[in-house]
Amino acid sequence: MISRKIMVIVFFALGLFNACQDKGGTEQAGGLQTIRIEHNNQTELFLEDVAANYTSIPLEMTEESLIGYIHNVAVSEDFLYINYAKGILQFNHAGKYIKKIGENGEAPGNYRQVRSMIIDPMDQSIIAADARFRKSFKFSEDGDLLAESEILSSPPIYITPIPEGYMVITDDNTQDEALGLVSINEIFKQDRDFVKIDSLKPLKAKIEKIFHTIWRHPSFITRADSTAYFFFPIGTLKEQVERDTLFQINENGDFIPHLKFQFSENVINEEGKRVFFIEKIEVNEAYYLVTYHYEGNYYLFGYDRKKDSSWLVKDGLRVKNLEGHYLPKSNGISYLMTEGVSELKGEEPNPIIHLIDWGK
Repeated sequence: MISRKIMVIVFFALGLFNACQDKGGTEQAGGLQTIRIEHNNQTELFLEDVAANYTSIPLEMTEESLIGYIHNVAVSEDFLYINYAKGILQFNHAGKYIKKIGENGEAPGNYRQVRSMIIDPMDQSIIAADARFRKSFKFSEDGDLLAESEILSSPPIYITPIPEGYMVITDDNTQDEALGLVSINEIFKQDRDFVKIDSLKPLKAKIEKIFHTIWRHPSFITRADSTAYFFFPIGTLKEQVERDTLFQINENGDFIPHLKFQFSENVINEEGKRVFFIEKIEVNEAYYLVTYHYEGNYYLFGYDRKKDSSWLVKDGLRVKNLEGHYLPKSNGISYLMTEGVSELKGEEPNPIIHLIDWGK
C-alpha cells in the first residue's frame, strides 16, 4: 500500500447547503451591494455540511510520482494534473499515474517555475505559465510541447481560459516617480497561439519592502453565471487600503464594481495597523467564498447567493474522519489539502483527490 496526503478538490458548479446558518447581513452602499462579515459569529462546519456529495480519487505513488508541495491542480475530461516543485504529473480519474508532462529544466522547451496551470477546454491541452522563463507553454495530453509564447516583459503569475484564448496576469516591481516602489500587474488577452490581442490597464500597488510584506494568491478570476469576476488581493501588511470589492469584467475589459464585503470590526486598529486582510474571493453558482486573515489565523466566510444567509469558520472546514481544518485553494478549480497516513517509510504521502458537487 502507498502512503497518501489527502487533497480535496472543490468544483464550483453545484451545491447543497444543509448546515445551520445565520442570516447574511446585506445592504446597499451607493447602489453597490455590501455583505457584512460578522467576525465574532463563528461556527464549526464539515465539508459534508456544505457539499451535496464528493468522489475520492487516491493518487498512485510510484518512484516517478512522489509528490511534494503542490502548487496547482487541474482536471480535464480524462485526466488529473498535479503541478509541484519537480514538474507536472498526469493521472487518470481513477488515480493511476500515467506520465510526466514536459520537463522541468533549463533546456529549450523546458519549464522551471510554473505559477499557474489550466486546461484549455477547446482541445484539453495543458497550459503552464512559467514565472522563471516569463512565458507560457502548451502541452498535449500525450506530453508533447505544442507551442510556447514569446518572452513576456514580466513574469506571468496567473492564466485562465477565455473564449478568445487566455487571459494572463503578470507581476513585477518597479520604481514610480510619484509612489516610489510599486508592484505592477499587467492584464492582457492572448489567442490560442499566445499572440497578445488586447490589454487592460495595469494595476499598481505601493509597497514598502520586497520581502515578506506582499500578499499574493494565484486566484484572481472566477466564473459563475457566464460572468467573469475579478478580485485584486495584492497589497502590503502596512498598506491602509481596504481591498474589499469584487468586480465584474465586461466585454470591453473594464472592471465594474459588483459588491463589497464589510467587516463587523475595525479593519485598522488604534496603532494604524491593518488587522483584517481579505486574501481571496471566489464566486460559484451557490456561494461567494471569502478567505481572510486576522491576527495570525485564517477564516472562511461563505455567503449563500440565493438564500441570503452566511456562515463563518475559523481555519477552514472540517472533513469527516480527519483531524484539522482545511481552507480551499484554487486555480480555476478549488480544493482542500489534508494530511494522510504515510505507508512508505521515509516518503511524504501522496494526495487523495475528492471531487465535490456543491449544488446550485
